[in-house]
Amino acid sequence: MSKENLTFIFDGSGVEKGEIDVQDLAPALLALGDLIQSANEVINGERAKTSVCVKATAEGSFEIDLAITQSILDATLSVFDFASAHKDGIADAKQLADLIFDAVFAPIGFVGGGLFALIKWLKGKKPEKVEHKSDGTTIIFCGDVTFQTNRKAIQLAENIEVRKHARKALSSLSKNGIDKISVRRSGKETLDVLKEELPFFDIPDSEEKLEEETRKMNLQIISLTFKEDNKWKVTDGLEPFSATIEDEQFLRKINNNEIAFSKNDYLVCDVKERQYQTIKGLRKERSIIKVIEHKPSPKQLKLF
Repeated sequence: MSKENLTFIFDGSGVEKGEIDVQDLAPALLALGDLIQSANEVINGERAKTSVCVKATAEGSFEIDLAITQSILDATLSVFDFASAHKDGIADAKQLADLIFDAVFAPIGFVGGGLFALIKWLKGKKPEKVEHKSDGTTIIFCGDVTFQTNRKAIQLAENIEVRKHARKALSSLSKNGIDKISVRRSGKETLDVLKEELPFFDIPDSEEKLEEETRKMNLQIISLTFKEDNKWKVTDGLEPFSATIEDEQFLRKINNNEIAFSKNDYLVCDVKERQYQTIKGLRKERSIIKVIEHKPSPKQLKLF
């Protein structure tokens, strides 16, 4: 079994009397516990289990002492085998805390550390280059500036659940009266997250294209626009959707007043559909790449 202690500190005018609204505190502590457990799952899988316990509070700002306890779940490993287990990739309680909260400072600011320090250093930007060393060290480049971290810290930074819990653990910074949250550990420099740094912890948008196909469709015009994005609202008879017009020749005819539209007109066109996987779920994007024919709405019934 391994243990690591840390202090989670809320700072600001709203907590200077040593009190904090329980609706601010409870979600932050639950998210902090979820963050550490999620990090353990990412790094150690089912080989080890962690728990986070509240130890005490202190007056001044608002401080909470936490104890991270980890136990090995593999019954074949004894306490004496724990050190050798680390060789197989198991991170103990201290190592987990390092991967999340460690920070290395220099006169220019952060030069290395774990998950929180990395997110603060990136400031919402994507790194220009990532270089993995044979010893497990990872160097991240942004221009001429570098940040040294660990491959496992990168794993945490790329895990959506871990990022969600990290953001929620700091959510009190969005409230009036709380300007800073700090993590203090024995023998380590205090890691601070300021109110203005909270947006850095938002989960960045990311998406993966799943499929793309082009097919011929009959689309009835619901509404059209002549703005630069040329995104029209149309329907295929089932549901309305927005589509970007990419047919330059068709747009040129509209601009030259060669085409006029009336209610219930429809287009015969080639439509490109792209489906993406995002952190919020599936997203579909459609664009009209070629208008084959513009058909005015029928003016009379066709009986025969």
